[in-house]
Amino acid sequence: MTKHSSNSQAFRRRAVAIASIAVVGFAGAAGCSSKSDASSAASTTTTAAASGASTSGSGADQVLPVTTNPISNTSTAQTMKITSVLVENNVDPVTGKAAEDHLEITLTNTGPTELSGFEVYTTYTDPTDKISESYYTALPSTFTIAPGASRVAHFDASGATDHFPVNKFSLFATSKNALDVEVVVSANGAAVQTTTLKKDAGGAENPSE
Repeated sequence: MTKHSSNSQAFRRRAVAIASIAVVGFAGAAGCSSKSDASSAASTTTTAAASGASTSGSGADQVLPVTTNPISNTSTAQTMKITSVLVENNVDPVTGKAAEDHLEITLTNTGPTELSGFEVYTTYTDPTDKISESYYTALPSTFTIAPGASRVAHFDASGATDHFPVNKFSLFATSKNALDVEVVVSANGAAVQTTTLKKDAGGAENPSE
């Protein structure tokens, strides 16, 4: 009987030990599971945020037509001049060779102070198909012109300095008809300047040519 009692006590001790190990093992497994879920959630959140930022950046790069001219400059100071505007027969200033047709505006500061805050509003009209579309661009703050100096703004999406994005599906890029072009330029403290010109039918800017 004594021997049987001793065996029973030993059995109970082993049972308690096994139960304790099971409890500890379960708690450890639960802890690991919680950490894994948190890490997974954090990873999902980061991916979504990165994806959203990428989408936003892509949207910001789109150039779309506008229905009204947002330029509200009322200055009357004649301190800015549109020296020239090209929409074809462009020349690469570095190589001296012909460049792809694009809107090219040369601006001159005729005043005593630096010009900044440039805005450009351009309208393309196709008199043959009787349609038109307009585009507005606020040039970056780095685009400034010192007194007596000139600077050229290109609209061709090449990515080079002073070259600004365009809509590759615009009338300018896709129409084979002759176009009437109106360019309006504004700068802080200078009177708004406007010029008009014509673009011949066809041109290198048409992808099919």
